[in-house]
Amino acid sequence: MSDQEILNQLNAGDESCLQYLYEHLGMVQGWVMKNNGNQEDALDLFQEAIIVFYKKFRCGEFQVKGKLSTYLFEICKRQWYNQLNRRLKYEKANPHASQLDQRQESFSVEITNTRTSLKSYIKQALEKLGEPCKSLLEASIYLKMKMAEIAQEFNYADAHSARQQKLRCMKRLRSVVSYERVIQLD
Repeated sequence: MSDQEILNQLNAGDESCLQYLYEHLGMVQGWVMKNNGNQEDALDLFQEAIIVFYKKFRCGEFQVKGKLSTYLFEICKRQWYNQLNRRLKYEKANPHASQLDQRQESFSVEITNTRTSLKSYIKQALEKLGEPCKSLLEASIYLKMKMAEIAQEFNYADAHSARQQKLRCMKRLRSVVSYERVIQLD
């Protein structure tokens, strides 16, 4: 389906044409994977780009200046660079890092009383996520930090951005954890 046909259908109120935009996902996946990401990151970025495009289209802010694929790709690039910058800021000298480390140490003491195999399974799953997801989920779930605190701690724009990142991290964690395996653990 051509870009013009997609725009015409959107003008007519038919949102089902948005599915045709996923033809361009491969381009984003290749680029993200070359730039320290994975397929899940690329899919998340692409879905966010479609939402941004659709919102701008609905409120009349979208102007056709080129191909839709180029427009979506530029949104994805900008979002990915922002995400990489947030990761870099977190991994570098974080002014609150020592406070977070102390909280993580108390978390480690708390879970020593639980079943050993379950503890190691959850720890391995969190390790697979990498940073900042591992620390963000530990801060949110185990340390019970508020989203505003997490936003400040991890250099997110606001609590809403932190919440969105937490949801992405939870989605990735769910893909790593096997619930059948958790039930079988001692």
